[in-house]
Amino acid sequence: NYSKWYRILNYWSDRNISGPKPIPYFGNNLAHVLKFKAFVEMEWYKTYGPVFGIYECERPVLSVADPVLIKQILVKEFHKFRNRAESAERTAALGINLFMARDGDWKRIRAIASPAFTSGKLKHMYPLINECCRDFLAALDRDVSTGRREVELKQLMIAYTRDVIATCAYSIKIDAYCGPNNPFVSKEYPFSPPNPLITLLSKMVPKWVANNRLVKALVTGDQSDHIFFTRVAKGLMSERKKSGKKYNDFLQLLVDVEREDNNTGTMGADSVASDALEGHHVNEGVDELMAEKQALSGVVEKTLTEEEILSQCAVFFVAGSETTATTLSYCIYELALNPDIQDLLVAETKEAFNENTADIDYETLCRLPLLDA
Repeated sequence: NYSKWYRILNYWSDRNISGPKPIPYFGNNLAHVLKFKAFVEMEWYKTYGPVFGIYECERPVLSVADPVLIKQILVKEFHKFRNRAESAERTAALGINLFMARDGDWKRIRAIASPAFTSGKLKHMYPLINECCRDFLAALDRDVSTGRREVELKQLMIAYTRDVIATCAYSIKIDAYCGPNNPFVSKEYPFSPPNPLITLLSKMVPKWVANNRLVKALVTGDQSDHIFFTRVAKGLMSERKKSGKKYNDFLQLLVDVEREDNNTGTMGADSVASDALEGHHVNEGVDELMAEKQALSGVVEKTLTEEEILSQCAVFFVAGSETTATTLSYCIYELALNPDIQDLLVAETKEAFNENTADIDYETLCRLPLLDA
């Protein structure tokens, strides 16, 4: 047993990669129980440099913080690194979605979802997002008019981003600013484990214990939020099937490729790659486009089960809003701390406004360097 652990825990030193000293059975996971993971990783980065090796129990993990290597992994050679870490309990709780899907399943779902982000689709969404912006500003005006001087920024940004997603992806209005009890806004991000100690113990126990329903429930935490958004998506799907009405949104894109009666329906690989290449951010470069083409090559089947559709909808709604809301919150906070940069941004956007429409058109917006930065 000692020789086994000696062999496992010397994996990185045998390859001349430095890192914190692991402990048998635990690896380096105990450090995350005693202190927030982000602080621990920053300490390791300062001690061992931008590339170091750690152990999640007995599993060796390479931590990379070098921008050039990160681009190589996440962009140029992304087709070799597309899988997230396996998590049977999360897949069981949340279904097969873009967040957890692997290999062929990931390729198939990603190829289907990509056309939702074409520059044409984004341009179509632009007036809808503008409408959400007006609602957001009106909500702030109401706060000011009632004498309120402070807002909980993250909560406000969650309300805004979920309003945008509901409007653009599902063609519904959710009255995002009606109060903290709005279920569309109060629901939290579903992927955070409840407790690092419980997560650590689940990795250490035998598989037959980890697969126990009670243990899975402890590790995955409360999934009521995911269930709520799944039910919303199911209701919208049912409504659309009954009415036969078509919408130009993300949900319609998924509904249109639903697999019925086990008919798999296929589409040529070239067509899938073409669709996928259309699905990119307007400011992406050649490296990103080539990486996507390589990552999605060889996809033939282009269908989803109802369960897969519902899973994409729930994850898209919650994960999409959480990440964007966090980014916006930090961005606004930094602008508040740096009024000189805020003034430059105001000047850039002010100059871009069209005097006739009192607006910024989509093409101009995409070309504003400071705003994009």
